[in-house]
Amino acid sequence: MSINSHFIIFSKPFIDAAKNVFETMVYTKIEPQKPSLKEDHLSRGDVSAIISVSGIKESEPPIENKIYEAILVVSFPYETYFKAAEAMLGEKYDSYVPDIHDMGGEIANIIMGNAKRDLKLLGYSSNYEIPKMLVGMSQLITYPKDTSIVIIPIKSDHGTFFLELCYFEK
Repeated sequence: MSINSHFIIFSKPFIDAAKNVFETMVYTKIEPQKPSLKEDHLSRGDVSAIISVSGIKESEPPIENKIYEAILVVSFPYETYFKAAEAMLGEKYDSYVPDIHDMGGEIANIIMGNAKRDLKLLGYSSNYEIPKMLVGMSQLITYPKDTSIVIIPIKSDHGTFFLELCYFEK
């Protein structure tokens, strides 16, 4: 799959949700950079939150409805993660500690919840799982077989992080 207009339409609710979450919870504006196809399945950051989502894409006529799967990954370098944690929790962090382990998952979960609302308006039903957290650089992320992964570097005052999204219709 290449980056086509259908994928761009599906991606927009996630980008809009990320903008909202970072402005209201992490107290920074974000600037999505140029998306590209990711060539491997390795995390780009040191802390990654992964959420699988699936559902039905309604179509006209309804007989052609399609089942889809997607994965959202929000991946942070440690430095960005620590600054985001400081903004959200009001404490300074210089190392990865249990107190901030779930923060990335909460951010991804809220992004997914907001995106789900907007996806519904586009004809997508969505069921998503509890976020999984990976810690450590270049962790292997399991994507559905034969899917393309779009990665979007995102700049903020707290540093750069990465939003990854893949989409597959069955």
